[in-house]
Amino acid sequence: MEMVLAEQKLTWEQIRALYPDRWVALTDVEYMDDDGINVKSAVVVCSVSDDDYIAQRLKFMEEGAEYEYERTADIRGFVGVTI
Repeated sequence: MEMVLAEQKLTWEQIRALYPDRWVALTDVEYMDDDGINVKSAVVVCSVSDDDYIAQRLKFMEEGAEYEYERTADIRGFVGVTI
């Protein structure tokens, strides 16, 4: 896990550039158009690899900390409906 010391609010583009291919725990999240899905900006609490994601999330849960979790690169690929 990489702890982030600065509590600076960053745009989603900045977060993706600083933490490529990582999970990030976010707080103070602002969503685009208040959609609750697409992050516009946030404060990064920490970043973790895929291997450490579950253990870190459980640790935060045990501590009573609630964060939004996003992956900076989509590893699932696009799944959609075409008409």
